[in-house]
Amino acid sequence: MSDQHHHHHHEHAHAQGPVDGELTETQRLLKRLHHWIHHNDDHAANYIEWAGKIEAMGLIAAAERLRTAAELTHAVSREFEAAAVAIQQDEETD
Repeated sequence: MSDQHHHHHHEHAHAQGPVDGELTETQRLLKRLHHWIHHNDDHAANYIEWAGKIEAMGLIAAAERLRTAAELTHAVSREFEAAAVAIQQDEETD
């Protein structure tokens, strides 16, 4: 295996739309939740990719653990999605 590391930033600048200072707290929270969903899904895809690589090396049990981690990561993203829906529904009733 190579000794490559995945580096990324957790804050991203976006050219379009209002700047964060112009968003309400609720809008900032929704933006954060959507960011976390995308971020988690990217990580889950990476876990699955590596599961295939290490399975090819004969590390079957470890590959299964990575696949389980990917499933759990997707489950966390679905919880973030549900939180976003709940926030949007609360916003509509206010």
